Amino acid sequence: MYLSVDPEDCQFALVSGSHTSDVQMPEVYDILPFDNPDGGVWKQGFDITYDEHEWDNEPLQVFVLPHSHNDPGWLKTFDDYFRDQTQHILNNMVIKLQEDKGRKFMWSEISYFSKWWDGIDSQKKDAVKRLIEDGQFEIVTGGWVMPDEASPHYFALIEQMTEGHQWLEKALGVKPKSGWAIDPFGHSPTMAYLLKRAGFSNMLIQRVHYSVKKYFATQKTLEFFWRQIWDSESSTDILCHMMPFYSYDVPHTCGPDPKICCQFDFKRLPGGRVNCPWRVPPEAINSGNIQHRVQYVTSIGDDFRYTESSEWDQQYQNYQKLFDYMNSHPELHVKAQFGTLSDYFEALRKAGGLDEKKDSSVFPVLSGDFFTYADRDHHYWSGYFTSRPFYKRLDRILESYLRAAEILYSLALSQSKKNERMKAFPSVEHYKLMTEARRNLGLFQHHDAITGTAKDWVVVDYGT
Repeated sequence: MYLSVDPEDCQFALVSGSHTSDVQMPEVYDILPFDNPDGGVWKQGFDITYDEHEWDNEPLQVFVLPHSHNDPGWLKTFDDYFRDQTQHILNNMVIKLQEDKGRKFMWSEISYFSKWWDGIDSQKKDAVKRLIEDGQFEIVTGGWVMPDEASPHYFALIEQMTEGHQWLEKALGVKPKSGWAIDPFGHSPTMAYLLKRAGFSNMLIQRVHYSVKKYFATQKTLEFFWRQIWDSESSTDILCHMMPFYSYDVPHTCGPDPKICCQFDFKRLPGGRVNCPWRVPPEAINSGNIQHRVQYVTSIGDDFRYTESSEWDQQYQNYQKLFDYMNSHPELHVKAQFGTLSDYFEALRKAGGLDEKKDSSVFPVLSGDFFTYADRDHHYWSGYFTSRPFYKRLDRILESYLRAAEILYSLALSQSKKNERMKAFPSVEHYKLMTEARRNLGLFQHHDAITGTAKDWVVVDYGT
């Protein structure tokens, strides 16, 4: 039996079999040997050499992005993390950013931010709004959580993003424009598509198989337009930056040698509770050592960083000394500053001529996904696809009930308006209940929740 396909019913039929991407991930996976030779200081990479005259004609722009990654549950419950760490990070943020207009900071998880916002006074709220307006503080992604990208249903991904964005619009009048996904265990094109449809232009990802990162680094394609595999044009393109090294902590973000990079994590100064495992500690920047220390620079952030006021001073003051020295010596050909993710992408787009009307781009187009993730050797992060099945099933049940409730609520609201019976319909009370359900569902999409990678008592807390 032969069934014809009407192009009006299925647009894919018009472009079946065509590929418009420069990089197809299935083809990349076919050619990679997935071996793990020792790359030297960059264990999973290769020896990197530099042309010292590469930036003679124009300065190298360096953006240092301060951030704090706050898991809404992992080793502690959501509420315990908030009480012990998160509220102090955000309180310090308001104080420390106001001390210097050049300081920047980024935040992602609206579940935490909204809880903090509800407990602060109007003076502090006004200060936050000013910091956002001045470009010192940026909300990135702005979902209720930073979700896993493998286990959730797409409806739940949309729900948690919508809940975060609606809260931001109502409380701050803010609409995020750049995606920040540094900790999900692999990355899906579905998330890229949802961000694009939500009005985003840029995104950043981190946890990609080390062999893929190494290959992209050799090809100089760590920045690319991520396009849906079914898109024959460019309507789904979103500019994506892939972080090249092992992790998003300071030792693995400034360059290939974590021993060097760790020396620029000033929270690890001698006398503190955290040190460098490579046994070469940072040095506070002063006039005697700045000429030597200025050779390297890094981004500054990690899990639950900036809890204490002292770390803000350690990081920002020492980095500012480095920036001042570099920027005052034109022979170094460097322009360094604190920045946000949007600052970086704005400069990247300008350098690549993306704001001009051109038929081609300096960045390749990629289609496909980044699963399954491995961070080293044969450590494949695939067990979480099926672990803790009771809670994964509970997630889907709540999701189905919530979707049914939303549909019924919309129908009831429409009929009540049509029949002029709004006073008899408790729309506000019902909407509050659905909001609570959306937030509970959204919280569980966190990359340590639905995945099952949190501690046992934390997983129980999610489900009760």
